[in-house]
Amino acid sequence: MDCARACAWGGGTIINAIATGHGAAFPISLRVMAEVCRSDRLEVATYADVDVEPIRKVVQMVAERWGVGPVAIKITGDLPPAGGLKSSSAVVNALVSATAKLAGANVDLFDVARINAQLSREVGISVTGAFDDAVASATGRSYLTDNYKLVVIRELDVSGKAVVLIPPYEKRRHKLQEMRALAPVVRTAVSFAGMGMWREAMLINAVAYGFALGYPPEPTLEALRLGAVGGVSGTGPSHVFITDKPEELAEALSKYGKVYVVDIPQSPCTP
Repeated sequence: MDCARACAWGGGTIINAIATGHGAAFPISLRVMAEVCRSDRLEVATYADVDVEPIRKVVQMVAERWGVGPVAIKITGDLPPAGGLKSSSAVVNALVSATAKLAGANVDLFDVARINAQLSREVGISVTGAFDDAVASATGRSYLTDNYKLVVIRELDVSGKAVVLIPPYEKRRHKLQEMRALAPVVRTAVSFAGMGMWREAMLINAVAYGFALGYPPEPTLEALRLGAVGGVSGTGPSHVFITDKPEELAEALSKYGKVYVVDIPQSPCTP
């Protein structure tokens, strides 16, 4: 069977783009792998217990874009499908890259992210298209982006280790008006990121969105006391923190939910 494979990283939020249209994210070393094979009918199999209908729509649109006909898709990985870890961006990136390979097309990683953002808006996966998430997931680097113009503004020097917390909180994605009301505060975070001051931007974003979405502040406050920076990722419920003391922080946060210690990649995911 004629097949192609590609993978993409998950990620964490520096600035959520819902309030202003400007966002920033960074990759984490949990990934999604997509295998795309020519077939006589469309099939989608995934490791995650998620609604596959948006994925089916994306697959159909990507297959039509490169004229590869019906395809069978197998999605695997170790990236939890918990809200906020950029799993949707990672899946679409991997699907776009693998389908392009199957078609013999050479597509730049930033263009993979642009295609991702366009498709994500069209099928309703993301409010803004999540171009910032798609760029971090595809390139393995962190960038500040304009999600509506699909433009990269600047790279951010984010590296080291991160701690992912998946608490048993209900997702608060529906609070769009509350998040958009944060625009005056989040614009300050965007200004800091524009100067390369991503830690300050991440702190402002975490406190603002955590408050607007109504998540308990205790995990974020505990992480801040231990010298970390971060908080709610995306619209949650996952929280992601960057720290110089990952093991200590993971132990401290373990009482709030499941924790992972991860690396922050500096290059694209390779199958």
